[in-house]
Amino acid sequence: MQQCTQAAPSVNLAGVCKSFANTTVLKSISLSVSAGESLCICGPNAAGKTTLLRIIAGLLKPTHGQVTICGFDLRRRSDRAKPLVGAVLHKSMLYPQLTVSENLRFFAQLYGLPDSKSRIEQLLTQLHLGAHTHDRTETLSRGIIQRLAIARAMLHKPAILLADEPFTGLDAQATGDFLAILAEFANHGGAVLMTTHNPQQALKCCGRVAVLHDHRFIFTADVPEINTSEFAADYLSYTRNNC
Repeated sequence: MQQCTQAAPSVNLAGVCKSFANTTVLKSISLSVSAGESLCICGPNAAGKTTLLRIIAGLLKPTHGQVTICGFDLRRRSDRAKPLVGAVLHKSMLYPQLTVSENLRFFAQLYGLPDSKSRIEQLLTQLHLGAHTHDRTETLSRGIIQRLAIARAMLHKPAILLADEPFTGLDAQATGDFLAILAEFANHGGAVLMTTHNPQQALKCCGRVAVLHDHRFIFTADVPEINTSEFAADYLSYTRNNC
């Protein structure tokens, strides 16, 4: 795993705002996630969760505010910041005409991995993709494509892993595998930011939760401090009753 080289949070957002034309998506978002931390960001559809992760991944620029990745300003030092991030977003960012192994080899070349063969084999085994090694991506089910997207995001051993609704399309085995991967990732010093509108699974691997509503954070807490069953059942009601 890549390590942050500076004594700074893995991810730090200060006063981040995002608007599209006259539509405000995020309002004054400030957030800090350290190495070894896992944060679950809950929120209903259109709350701004995907936009927030795309900003952290460097795929969107904030209208206002600053994003730093391991101490590197994402706007000024994207060359240092972006390689530290792996992302599983709504779009798989895979090439449908390529096979599973061809996709991973292609991204390994983009990342300049020196020993890509062993890393690819490790991920194929870890995510139970071995039986699909030579299958073209366009022929795969949604669940298998999600597994491959996870492998692609983990390929270069990033310091930060972003996961946007990562359990969508995963069966019980793949969900369990991914939960174990996230736990291991954080235990080895990685930082995890996950978004979901259904936190039941995410609470099994995240140490902190935050609720994004009306384009801003309205609640944050450490998981041991909350009633997880009540939170998972209706996090908005729980937030209103416990703020």
